[in-house]
Amino acid sequence: MRHFSSVSTEHFSHTKRLKEWQDVVSIHLGKTPDRIRRLESTSVSPLYKEPFKGRLEYGALGELQFCRMVCSPHRFSRRINKTTYRDAHPGLLVLQMGGVSQVEQSGKSSSFTPGDLFFLDCGRDFSVTGTKYCEYLTLLCDNLGTPATIPKDLRINNRNGLGRMLHNFIVDAYTQYPFLNDATTCSLGKSIISLLQNTVENKNKEEELEHNPRLFKKKWIKDFIDRNLSSHELTVERIAQIAQCSTRTLHRAFEDESECSLSEYIWQRRLTRCAEDLRDPNSIGRTISDVAHKWGFTCSAHFSRSFKGLYGVSPRVFRDSARAG
Repeated sequence: MRHFSSVSTEHFSHTKRLKEWQDVVSIHLGKTPDRIRRLESTSVSPLYKEPFKGRLEYGALGELQFCRMVCSPHRFSRRINKTTYRDAHPGLLVLQMGGVSQVEQSGKSSSFTPGDLFFLDCGRDFSVTGTKYCEYLTLLCDNLGTPATIPKDLRINNRNGLGRMLHNFIVDAYTQYPFLNDATTCSLGKSIISLLQNTVENKNKEEELEHNPRLFKKKWIKDFIDRNLSSHELTVERIAQIAQCSTRTLHRAFEDESECSLSEYIWQRRLTRCAEDLRDPNSIGRTISDVAHKWGFTCSAHFSRSFKGLYGVSPRVFRDSARAG
């Protein structure tokens, strides 16, 4: 069975405990190279005048350094020369397992409770204050990316989607660690990094949409079209009315769709849905006219011409070929 290595403040004298713990965090949790340790400034300050106590368990998931840390109430701060990390920034992915932490970085401050997931950019100053005994699971992600590709927010949403999967991977990796072989730990480490990168990419795209009205409007237009393809009233004029803007504004929002105009996009989406139904064995009892009418076509001849123009064959030949296939 594989085991975590461990170190505890019980092994340190009271006079050197804080300094020794700072070194433990840098060496085993941060894997900080000596050249960077000489440029960083870290401090540990116990709260409530209580003696500081801490325990660190550490192991590896392939290239990921994996740690569990338990600490008495304290404040940990780290300051570093800004030019230390010029290219790829290492990052610390942290799952709060117990207690409450106040985390500050880049002018942002957030509180984290058990079950919360957050990310620290190790290329920037940060501080973590635990007002009670705190427990963390941490993963050191080396060379995750440049400042432009790492998470912009401290908090990572782990209530659903990729973030939830990321949360479960971290917990399972810790609880099952003794039963994993080297190949499995490497694969698990790569999966966690991939999930983190995809989670961050999705989050950054959402933020881009939020802060870019043009992209937001285009996404809204496409979503509205897909939700209303079956409506015979779906026209550019109707979309403009719902969006409370002019048709010219709609076309402008869509103009960098170089392949087609907004009107052509609507018809292409309708033809795509028709093709899906014509392929679907469950639609075998429906006529081609029924399928066309379902997706907004009122003229069978117009539908057939448009369909052949896009797919190169008539709807009937398309359906027969799909059945034969």
